[in-house]
Amino acid sequence: MKKFFVAMILFALMTGTSFARAAAVDIDLTKMSSTMVYSTVFNMVNNPAKFVGKTMRMRGEYTTYHISLSDPTQIIHACLVRDAAECCSQSLEFVLRGGKYPTGASEITVVGTIAVQKISGKYVCYLKNSALE
Repeated sequence: MKKFFVAMILFALMTGTSFARAAAVDIDLTKMSSTMVYSTVFNMVNNPAKFVGKTMRMRGEYTTYHISLSDPTQIIHACLVRDAAECCSQSLEFVLRGGKYPTGASEITVVGTIAVQKISGKYVCYLKNSALE
């Protein structure tokens, strides 16, 4: 009987944790069609101020971009999403809490808080305090 109650408590704790995690996300792109994902990220890139402070989950291809021609070690880490026809793409930079990024291109799911930074006079959206799921 003890084992049954322990199993029930563990199940309740595991289920409660997953519900808490799901409730903490304001924008969950993993539940949208590819057209909506692309459109939402496009809107974030072009109108970042209305998304600041929201928590977002997205799934896409892990990619990196070199941001300096003079220093090839300066790179950003991003999640790349494509539209339904796979002819257009948008990416969103993310900064991991732990700093341990994937190696090579792979499918990732990232969760983070939307923030903006000013680069060359333009406000750019990115995910801060991110984690990979």
